[in-house]
Amino acid sequence: MKIDIIQSKFNFIKDKYEILINENLEYIAKSKFLTIQPKIGIYTLGGKQILSVEKKSENINELNFSLKRNENSIIDIYTNSLIEYTIRNSQGTIHFCEYKNHIIGIFQNEKQIGIINKNRKILFGEDKYYAEINDTQIDKILVIGFIIAYDCQYNNDKDTLVNFDFGNVIIEPTRNIDPEWKVKE
Repeated sequence: MKIDIIQSKFNFIKDKYEILINENLEYIAKSKFLTIQPKIGIYTLGGKQILSVEKKSENINELNFSLKRNENSIIDIYTNSLIEYTIRNSQGTIHFCEYKNHIIGIFQNEKQIGIINKNRKILFGEDKYYAEINDTQIDKILVIGFIIAYDCQYNNDKDTLVNFDFGNVIIEPTRNIDPEWKVKE
């Protein structure tokens, strides 16, 4: 399954994203007004909220967010190091590990089940993320929530007209990531 997340241009006041699944627009995401910490709702095209991505107040310099489907279903994103993040769910631990440039490998336990990439050249604050996942092994909504939290924490260039973002060029990855990973048919 392919997921494209495109942040709107000229988003100086409110973050907005279009979320495409296999090249079809399926969701939109937008930030909520008047919040101290970032909160972004992800909605179906019919307007039903399916996830809320909310920054937690502790360790504000780290990627510490909660993904809320409803008040009884909350999943936390944890920062393990400068380049590794985890989500724990009923199937085990999902690891998101940065590689060189903007590549992030997605692992379920120790097996790579997806990959995320991002554009380098940003015009008018428009970040673009491209993900490919094995949707039989990971919930696409968790991946979408992670990407939006990651963008809010590290790559939100909404006040920039032109930016060249080189991503991770120094730190060695903590796992062996296949940057050319594809879903096996």
